[in-house]
Order: sequence, then C-alpha cells, then structure tokens
Amino acid sequence: GVPAREVMNLTTGVDCLKFTPDSQVLALASRMKKDAMRLLHTPSLTVFSNWPTARSPLHYVHSLDFSPHGGYLAVGNARGRVLLYRLHAYGEA
Repeated sequence: GVPAREVMNLTTGVDCLKFTPDSQVLALASRMKKDAMRLLHTPSLTVFSNWPTARSPLHYVHSLDFSPHGGYLAVGNARGRVLLYRLHAYGEA
C-alpha cells in the first residue's frame, strides 16, 4: 500500500518511534543529530510546530516513551539524562 504520510522533518534516519497509548501522537527521533525529535498528531497527520523548540535541551535523543495515560513524555539522551515533559493535552498523567 501507499503510506498515509511521510514525515520529512528529520534529515537523518529515525531510531526511535513511540505512540501515545491512545495513538493520537507519534514521537519520532534520531540519535544521529542533536535535538532531532518531532511529535506527529496522527489524526491530522501534521507535525507539531510548537515543540520541541530551539530551547528544548534534548541533545542527542537515544530513547523515549510515554506514560501509561500519555500525560508525560520521557526522553533519554546521550548525556545520560532523562528529561520529563508534561503533555497538557492529556488531563490524566
């Protein structure tokens, strides 16, 4: 079949993919380039333009995951840090 959407917002290969538990958001990242992470709103097939920003200290993303209800996104990076972000669109964390 034909893909529903091609996400061309990253310029390197994608290493990490993770859906929120309700499949409303797909997080995708590449560890090959600094701050290379995007969130895709799956119902509209559009990439969120307001996050991450140039000030988001993602560094080189090595792993990511959502909390059981999708209210939090954890991002592990090459510096050995885990960054925890609250997704306000989800009322329950």
